[in-house]
Amino acid sequence: MNIRTTPFETDGLTGLKIEPDGGIVGKLIVLLHGYGGDAASNAAFGEKLAAARADAAVVVLDGTAPVPPENDPSRRQWWNLDETRFDGRLCSFMPYLARPEQRELIARTVPEIHETAIRLNRFVLKTVKAYGLSARDCFLAGISQGGITAFETALFCDGLENLGGLISIGSGIVGADRLRDRPANAVPVLLARGVRDEIFPKTVDYFSRAVLRESGHPVELAEADSAHFGLEHAVCGAVCDFINRHC
Repeated sequence: MNIRTTPFETDGLTGLKIEPDGGIVGKLIVLLHGYGGDAASNAAFGEKLAAARADAAVVVLDGTAPVPPENDPSRRQWWNLDETRFDGRLCSFMPYLARPEQRELIARTVPEIHETAIRLNRFVLKTVKAYGLSARDCFLAGISQGGITAFETALFCDGLENLGGLISIGSGIVGADRLRDRPANAVPVLLARGVRDEIFPKTVDYFSRAVLRESGHPVELAEADSAHFGLEHAVCGAVCDFINRHC
C-alpha cells in the first residue's frame, strides 16, 4: 500500500498526517505519543497502523508543550508531568487510597489534563468531520502520557460517546473515580501492556478494566514481553487486530 506523510498545523496543534496515496479515507486513527516524544518519533508506529488498513488515515499529533527545562521542540508533553512525583502505580485506582501528597498531586493534575483533553476532543471531532466520517469511524490511541490524555479526551469530554475504539498503550486513568459521575458508555477499549513495564504495573490495567467495565465499556487486555519504552511496537499486532475487529 502506498501512503503519504505530510506535516500539518490546525488550531495551534501540529503533527503528521499519514494517508492513503490517492485512496479514499474510511477510518481515522488519532495517535498521541508518550512523554518526551513528538509526532516524528512516532511516525514509524503510525505508518504500521496505516499499513494495517488500506482505508485508514493516521494523524500523529505533537504534544501541546515542550518538556522543560530543555525546551527542545522535539521533546513534547501533553501536560506538565512532574517526573519526581508522578507515580504510575496510582493510575486507575481510587484516589482516596493514596497518601495525602499524592491525592494533592492528582487533584492538581486532573484540571491540567482536562484542559488539554478539551483541545484534543475538539480537534478529533473537527478532523472526523473533515474526512466526512463519524466518531464510529475513529479510533483514539495513546502511549504512556498520551494514553492518559486519550482516556481524558474520550471519557471525560463530550462528543466521542460513539467512538469506534479507545486504545491505551502502557497507561492508566488519572482520577478514575470520576467515571462514576459520567453517563454509562460502551466505547470498546483495548488495554495493551508490557509484562516488564517498570512504570505501569499490571495492577493498573486490572484497575482500569474494573472501573471501565463498571461504566459499561467492553474491555480487552493485550500483553507483550516488553518494558515500557518501545511497548507500542511490541503490541502493534494486537492494536491492529483490535482496530480491524471493531471497524
